[in-house]
Amino acid sequence: MIELLNISKKYKKGNDVFTALKDISFKIGKGDFCSVIGPSGAGKSTLLYVIGGLIHPDSGVVSFEGKNIYNLTPVESNQYRKKHLGFMFQQFHLMPWLTVEENIRLACYDNKQQEKIEYYLGRCSLKELKNKYPSELSVGEKQRTAFIRAIISKPDILLADEPTGNLDKTNSEILMSLVKVYNSEGGTVIMVSHDPEIARFANKSVTLNKGRLE
Repeated sequence: MIELLNISKKYKKGNDVFTALKDISFKIGKGDFCSVIGPSGAGKSTLLYVIGGLIHPDSGVVSFEGKNIYNLTPVESNQYRKKHLGFMFQQFHLMPWLTVEENIRLACYDNKQQEKIEYYLGRCSLKELKNKYPSELSVGEKQRTAFIRAIISKPDILLADEPTGNLDKTNSEILMSLVKVYNSEGGTVIMVSHDPEIARFANKSVTLNKGRLE
């Protein structure tokens, strides 16, 4: 489904050069749950954003179903992200002026998905909170809202950037059980984390350290 071949990325700040990724190559098949583990600064988030088409690598190829995503037109690139990808971030990125339900609706293709929204709100124990604003939610409730928004339109791939980083153990287990259900229903998961415990949920795991695979 996704293949990375010799991906490298450097950042420059003044005269300093930081190597975020160096010659990264691996494959992720349809239905895989791939954990990307490593310490802070290892290049995990950069790798995720490269896969998501948000950061252009300096060299190398990212292929989705045989097509280099960085050779797509702007319209095709937007369609790749909109149709095939769901993003879940550590900082949630919920719109503070929108309710839980309205935040989820942002990711819907049309206005005919109310039944699906209600289903996921119930599944994630958020039905009674659907008219609340992010400022009225706990951290775990915010992350579950972000999870529904990421998968509401049934993307092929869920890209998750440290989704349990701000959660306690109980909320981490709740969230990971939801992600595991998405995966068991055929969704592909690529999750980056500094927590090696995340690897127990995955069928494939890679470790990054200083921009290199170990």
